[in-house]
Amino acid sequence: MELMEGKTRGGEQKGSKEMVRQLEEENQELKKENEILLGTVRRMKVTLNRLINRYVIEKPKH
Repeated sequence: MELMEGKTRGGEQKGSKEMVRQLEEENQELKKENEILLGTVRRMKVTLNRLINRYVIEKPKH
């Protein structure tokens, strides 16, 4: 019975190590996606500021 407990504990450790590895991998992927999204938001902000300057501040000439 004790031998089975030892095997089970070892299996649980391997399982938890694998889970940690998967979570770390997922975390890295999420960080990459976050950087991409932040870049998109920055570009959108620049574009919005240009549009505001052109159509609100400068008043369009018609």
